[in-house]
Amino acid sequence: MRILKGGVAHVSGVIEEDLRDRETRLHKAHIEGIADLTATVLACWNFNSGDWISILPRKTGDEKSKERYISRLLSNPLIKPFYVMRGFIPEIAEMLTEQGQTLVLMLDQSKIREGFECLMVSLRLAERALPVGWIVVETQGPLGFDVQKELLDHVKTLLPEGVSILLSADRFYGTSALIEWCKKARWHYRIRLKSNLILNYKGRDITTGEEASQNYTSLEKAYFNRTNVFTNIGILHEEGHKEPWIIAMDCIPSQYKVLDYGMRWGIECLFSDFKSRGFSITTTHLKHTDRIERLILILTIALYWAVSTGMKPRIPKTRSKKNSTDL
Repeated sequence: MRILKGGVAHVSGVIEEDLRDRETRLHKAHIEGIADLTATVLACWNFNSGDWISILPRKTGDEKSKERYISRLLSNPLIKPFYVMRGFIPEIAEMLTEQGQTLVLMLDQSKIREGFECLMVSLRLAERALPVGWIVVETQGPLGFDVQKELLDHVKTLLPEGVSILLSADRFYGTSALIEWCKKARWHYRIRLKSNLILNYKGRDITTGEEASQNYTSLEKAYFNRTNVFTNIGILHEEGHKEPWIIAMDCIPSQYKVLDYGMRWGIECLFSDFKSRGFSITTTHLKHTDRIERLILILTIALYWAVSTGMKPRIPKTRSKKNSTDL
């Protein structure tokens, strides 16, 4: 039975009301459970199960009952994070691009706990980032393009058509496959390349590291080795930095276009919010990828409420009837 009075319960009620107005494919019980957990996270701002159990707005016989309730919610296959985010992302994307701005997305991977990696796409919001979609895989090391493509294909369906989109990603994702995907999706991109990548430029082979050492600042139409995929490249080595930025891009290279890559730092703050500086998700004992994905969903909704508090609401435009008069 839910507790309907008190600070956490009040916040839960507001979140529940909001979720009911969104297209999330959630049932009534799921909405109530997610709202309760989200309000709990906002109250204690960590992933300490003891803290969650102590303030979860539920009347139960004992603490074990609350623990079982949380476990059932996180293991419920009817709660699909991708569909839930469909109720949030289109609205946020439209808000960020309503004046014709480019929507900046970031692709990155982070370790959730030993043996579990999370690949995430987030969108830039001011100097921070909000999760758009994610996949958790039980593995160690970097995830391949097959997982990247699956995630990006999902994310693409969440975004409004006709919006200018720029994808930024670190050097671990600087592959011909990802560049080709961006071209087919008609996305702009700023993707860092490794320094040992072999390219064919003007009929000769050269590595990206050699380009930088020979003081190249730009290359146009350089082909990835043994492929028909080409890209433009901008290079910038700022004083005080050990390595240059070697950035693949879809536009004519310039110093300013190279610096666009810096917009991806928002996702670093996001992972910090999820980890040591915030929710401490790395302390979770969950051992199933789908449960970890639902946990990230709860944290994402909590983060959405945290960053959206105080934002100017969108007021829908009402069209008056022609020749109408006020009575």
